[in-house]
Amino acid sequence: MRNGAYILLVVVVLLLSLVLNNLAITPLVAPMVYILLLIFLPIETSQWKMLGAGVILGLTMDFMMGTVGLNLLATLPVAYFRRFILFSLAGLSSVSNEEGVPTPKRLGVRFHRYVVAVVVLHSLLFYGFEWLSLSNFGVLMLRILCSISVSLALDYILIYLFSKRLSA
Repeated sequence: MRNGAYILLVVVVLLLSLVLNNLAITPLVAPMVYILLLIFLPIETSQWKMLGAGVILGLTMDFMMGTVGLNLLATLPVAYFRRFILFSLAGLSSVSNEEGVPTPKRLGVRFHRYVVAVVVLHSLLFYGFEWLSLSNFGVLMLRILCSISVSLALDYILIYLFSKRLSA
């Protein structure tokens, strides 16, 4: 079922990226659900595979969104630090022997801390690189907070829709 989880995630992320990319909620909100692909990679995924997935995901999203390297700049550090975030927020002793996809059922409350940390890191990097200035810092922070809120809401909808299939 592990291949089925990968296929399911790729299809969902691509469909939502195509739909949400053309959906203008407001100029301040740009939900990014594609980061779920990195969040749901198996716990035992090696660092090299994570970095490869980060590069492929970042380049794919750059191509789909028309941003030249911006998604790659935000996604690659998230892929690099994902293992650290997962182990530090979910506890190394409880995750080191785990295999499979991280899900709310498997990690409990620690899963939610992990998801929030990854989404916040990705949003800070994405909008920080997009803005590249501290002018209008208040607008930048408002955009980051609005996008994090909407992204987390959509992410949790998807997580609860598909977590039963992913944990099987």
